[in-house]
Amino acid sequence: MTGRTVAELAASVGGTVEGDATRAIRGVRGLEDAGPEDVSFLANRRYARRMAETRAGCVLVGPKDKAHDRTVIRCADPYLAFAQVLRVFVPEARPAAGVHPMAVVEGSAEGATVMAFAYVGPGAMVGEGSVLYPGAYVGAGASVGRGCTLMAGSVVADGCQLGDRVWLNPGVVVGGEGFGFVPTASGHVKIPQTGRAVIGDDVEIGANSCVDRAAMGETVVQRGAKLDNLVQIGHGATVGPDCLLVSYAGVAGSTRLGRGVVLAARAGVLGHLDVGDGVVLGADALLTEDAAAGERRSGVPAIDHRRWLRVAASLPELPELLVTVRRLEAEIARLKLAAPEPAALKEKE
Repeated sequence: MTGRTVAELAASVGGTVEGDATRAIRGVRGLEDAGPEDVSFLANRRYARRMAETRAGCVLVGPKDKAHDRTVIRCADPYLAFAQVLRVFVPEARPAAGVHPMAVVEGSAEGATVMAFAYVGPGAMVGEGSVLYPGAYVGAGASVGRGCTLMAGSVVADGCQLGDRVWLNPGVVVGGEGFGFVPTASGHVKIPQTGRAVIGDDVEIGANSCVDRAAMGETVVQRGAKLDNLVQIGHGATVGPDCLLVSYAGVAGSTRLGRGVVLAARAGVLGHLDVGDGVVLGADALLTEDAAAGERRSGVPAIDHRRWLRVAASLPELPELLVTVRRLEAEIARLKLAAPEPAALKEKE
């Protein structure tokens, strides 16, 4: 692995050096595992104590983090700098363009890499610099932009579209049939899914996630959105720019997520809802109504996050509270039995 000086790394991330700027760095490791020729990073205060113990030759730190007499690169965002430094030492490898003899290309894939057992259907177009790994499928009339990566077993179904620099991990399905049926006395009648799925530029979709095609019109995942593994996007839904959907999150049909919405693990959003920009939905939460921009919600059904924290904190006390309520109810009943009747009170008067 080619080495870099601390000064060179600082220049690559826009940081400033405190300590030995000439020290040679040859790798990137965590604080616990790093050695004198490694650069590490401190992006979470929970690990601050490890900073004093690390053997790292250099550490990426924030503006106010303690250096502990070590060589550091101070930067505005150590986590971002960590990602940039990783690219310095482990640049992305793109295989040479060409179509493997055991691939099938019935459409156009000029300037792309199409590996063995990948398939490009009739009328489909794959852009320059894109890579289709073994088993990747691009259906008839589909479009894949420039610089995309379709890993093994990923699918872009007929007529669907990917923008530029889209990354589909193994098992992703873009444009599978939407879940649409009409219940009848004799069974469920399928609603033809005649629309398509459209994925914007710079979107990444995790393994075994699905973006269903619309019944009519389009299911859309907009520019820069990131979907984790096992995420489901229902037919006709829209995922806004720069959204983050963590594993097992689900968005039902015809719902719209605004810009920068965050769905934590296993969060769900019911259909036909409008979720404003920057909404954050907590883990395991279920959103059952529209949410205004900037709201934070948790729970089932999802309520204001701070209120949910109070509810969650009170749950361990419920058994004792129930005992107290029952005791008070019994005491009230006893007092009612012991109290004189209104008529008796009147006679005494």
